Amino acid sequence: MKYLIYILFASFCFLGTSAISVAQTEKLGDEEIKMFKQHQIYLEKPAISIQELKYEKDGTKIKGSLSQDRSRIIMDSYDHKGRVSFTVNYADGTFETLSVGSCFIDPVIPL
Repeated sequence: MKYLIYILFASFCFLGTSAISVAQTEKLGDEEIKMFKQHQIYLEKPAISIQELKYEKDGTKIKGSLSQDRSRIIMDSYDHKGRVSFTVNYADGTFETLSVGSCFIDPVIPL
């Protein structure tokens, strides 16, 4: 009976470890980033406009616009990893300056 409990416990540990390793996402390098034409940043609430979209480190401007539903920023010239900063004007009239790391920037996959 003890052996059965040990085997069940080991099985659950093995399956749990496998599920965790599958759930981890792969990080994109600079070459993989260039494979996609557009990248996106999700906003917490709908926006009216964005200003000063740029790489935070060197200040290089990034060409971008709001999505049709105004809940995402679509960037056309995001060509290497790096933190991006911008100012957003939300639909409720508030302004916020944000800085977003490359982990929160996703490629736009064409349908």
